[in-house]
Amino acid sequence: MQIRRLNPEDFLTMQNNMNIAFRFDRSETPVDHNNEYLNAYAAFTDEGKMTSSVIANPYRCTYWKQTVGMCGIGGVATFPEYRREGHMRHLLPFVLDAAYDRGDVLSSLFPFSHPFYRKFGFECCGPIQQCEAEMHAFQKMPWVGKIRQYLPGEDFSEIKRIYAAFQQTHNFLCDRNDGYWQYRLNKDPYVTHQHTYLWYDDNGAPKAYCILQHEDDKNYTVTDWAYTSPAALRGLFGFFHVLEPSGEKVTFKLPMDADLFCLIPEPYDINIQYKNCGMLRVLNATEALRLYPWNAEVSRLTLTVTDDTVSRNSHTFIVTNHQGETTVAIDDAATPDLECSIQALSQLLLGAATLPALLDNRTDIRFAGRPELLETLQTAFPTNPMFLIENF
Repeated sequence: MQIRRLNPEDFLTMQNNMNIAFRFDRSETPVDHNNEYLNAYAAFTDEGKMTSSVIANPYRCTYWKQTVGMCGIGGVATFPEYRREGHMRHLLPFVLDAAYDRGDVLSSLFPFSHPFYRKFGFECCGPIQQCEAEMHAFQKMPWVGKIRQYLPGEDFSEIKRIYAAFQQTHNFLCDRNDGYWQYRLNKDPYVTHQHTYLWYDDNGAPKAYCILQHEDDKNYTVTDWAYTSPAALRGLFGFFHVLEPSGEKVTFKLPMDADLFCLIPEPYDINIQYKNCGMLRVLNATEALRLYPWNAEVSRLTLTVTDDTVSRNSHTFIVTNHQGETTVAIDDAATPDLECSIQALSQLLLGAATLPALLDNRTDIRFAGRPELLETLQTAFPTNPMFLIENF
């Protein structure tokens, strides 16, 4: 078996592999306009035939109000005749090691099987709310502020600022360049039935936006949105009630910190399901620990991490926090206060669960330090809602 980064001539074979795995419809030969092969890897037989392929999409995403490199794993596929032969088992660690060398701190993916990817250090790191609401649910919402429709070709700097503010309060929201925004926004609404609206508060400040897809004569879907506060989200909901003549229902996704039962007067008219939003993992434990917002009460913490996929994370780390400056050293001879798998560490550092909850519910995390330190750590790992909505 050979494992390497793709060459330009491998691109079509990779696309054919994904075509089989994901049933892509295509009418012409794909062209690699964005040099996608530069971030793609594959396993090959000794004779040079591709067996499996993976795309390691380079993103920048939010990690506790900071921006770090994130490897978005996509296009994971194996030709049917080579499945169950262990090709992906060797390819994925190679890809993650390459992303580590690229400088990425985190990684994420949307799994076909959670147990399969958990073997590679990924874990469920926070649900989102999948919501469906009858349009008349918004009838009691007050009409406040002002709504303006954005049209293709207009200045979208206000939308970018709203999104940037939304990033600061949620983990894993990805940075977006102007090319991405143009792809999202510059679709003729009168052809695609995609409409973008901005909401302004009573002072005329832009505070929220939403992209609405009018799916048919009865339903709307929010395909993208951001808001700077619960009040701004209420402002959008106040606008939704005027959409009722054009549709009966609207579906949308929300992070876990949005409380619809407080925001919407009649909760009988809404249906909420909690859905896992992909799987995430810490890719570089040293950097994730260094960048974590430790509170002042945690001056020193020693923890042992086990990572069966990225061996550079399998160490005992000594975290020292002094006056807001954090240093991380490796000392495998040190006695740990906390022992955990990379999966448990990912949930802890990414704000998916508190330390008491993990100690109660997981078997791969153990506290072995002083009792007074455990009391200090009770509040050192708060939850932080994540909202990963990019597709890769």
